[in-house]
Amino acid sequence: MKNFEKLQEICLKEVRDAGIVPGNIVKWSVNHRAKSRWGMCRKKQNGECEIQISARLLEDDRISEQACKDTIIHEILHSCKECSGHTGKWKEYAEKMNRIYGYHIKRVTTGEEKGVENYKQKGQPVKYIFKCRGCGQLVMRKRECDFTKHYRKYICGICGKRAFRRYF
Repeated sequence: MKNFEKLQEICLKEVRDAGIVPGNIVKWSVNHRAKSRWGMCRKKQNGECEIQISARLLEDDRISEQACKDTIIHEILHSCKECSGHTGKWKEYAEKMNRIYGYHIKRVTTGEEKGVENYKQKGQPVKYIFKCRGCGQLVMRKRECDFTKHYRKYICGICGKRAFRRYF
């Protein structure tokens, strides 16, 4: 298993050395339940951030430390000011880290890209699909949640309209 605390320190130092100011990260944790994502940064209203990294990423010996650092830095960049999505400042910072350190930070990464051939994401199949009538964005969920129950009240993150309809 990789040393998560050591990787955090290295990644934070590299981000700072690149001239990027990370947000106020108050909590780091290993998520043992995540099956379809490598990491997550949750920003609170008060500006504090919590970063979770999938246990599978840290525990699978086939995945290199470099691939883990790609994900950790991806999430650190989300903590930065004006970096909530995968465009704008976040994209600019990701490209900067890739250029300086040779990382492969991008929006989505498959298991194969992490160095694990024939890697299958564990978990359930997609049961709920919703489509925005404004821009056509598809939102998929594997299990019932607040969004699947009340999708009509949600605003599309791309076009800003309240226009979701059940697609499947």
